[in-house]
Amino acid sequence: MTQTPEYIERRIRRPIPLDSHVVAGSTPVVSFGNAHSATVATLGLNPSRVEFLDRNGNELIDSSRRLATHTSLGTSDLASAPASVVAQVLNDCNAYFHRDRNPYRQWFDQLELVVNACGASYYSGSACHLDLVQWATDPTWGNLRPATLRNRLLDADSPFLIEQLSNENFQLLLVNGMGVVRQLQPMVNVTLDEVDPIVGFGNHDTRLFTGKICDRVRVIAWSTNLQSSFGVTSELRTEIAERVGELARR
Repeated sequence: MTQTPEYIERRIRRPIPLDSHVVAGSTPVVSFGNAHSATVATLGLNPSRVEFLDRNGNELIDSSRRLATHTSLGTSDLASAPASVVAQVLNDCNAYFHRDRNPYRQWFDQLELVVNACGASYYSGSACHLDLVQWATDPTWGNLRPATLRNRLLDADSPFLIEQLSNENFQLLLVNGMGVVRQLQPMVNVTLDEVDPIVGFGNHDTRLFTGKICDRVRVIAWSTNLQSSFGVTSELRTEIAERVGELARR
């Protein structure tokens, strides 16, 4: 089983914040896929509730389970759990895209198109996915109220993401959607440079940004959330992938 780095163990053991609408029985998702071996990472807001729950709100179990849960681990308290239990949380994150698992392909395959254009893949282990906040919430991020709750979760989890970007071997960070871009820039104290947008698809142009964080990780970001059902066509997704791939090769 994977040896747990100290900074990751600290994050996994951190208690669920009070009154935060974190999915009951869930564990923090420190990565989707192995962040230690990946050279490309995508970045979103926070994990979806469907990583832990079915459409009726029941916990995913057995072959449907995607990640570690308190039920699968046999514990309700990660803060005092044995090191082997903490390691299992990390192991389930690392193995998320393995063939014998149940990744949420409907969501991740939208990003896989862009990841492939940059010469990587979730399914080969050369790419992984990270989030600004590692907790899955119910309701979803945009429906969390009051808005100060989102700020509280971001403030608590942003130091871990910065540690992750500093400690691992990422060469490229792909940022999905303007909501993530707006939160990332002040979090890592960087201003991304805007480049020529993608025009002619739908009602809005897709803005593109580039930059560097942690002195070495290249960042390419786009304003359109690829998983949005509003005005995001397969043609637009393909165009975003092609433009991001071109930027990555420069």
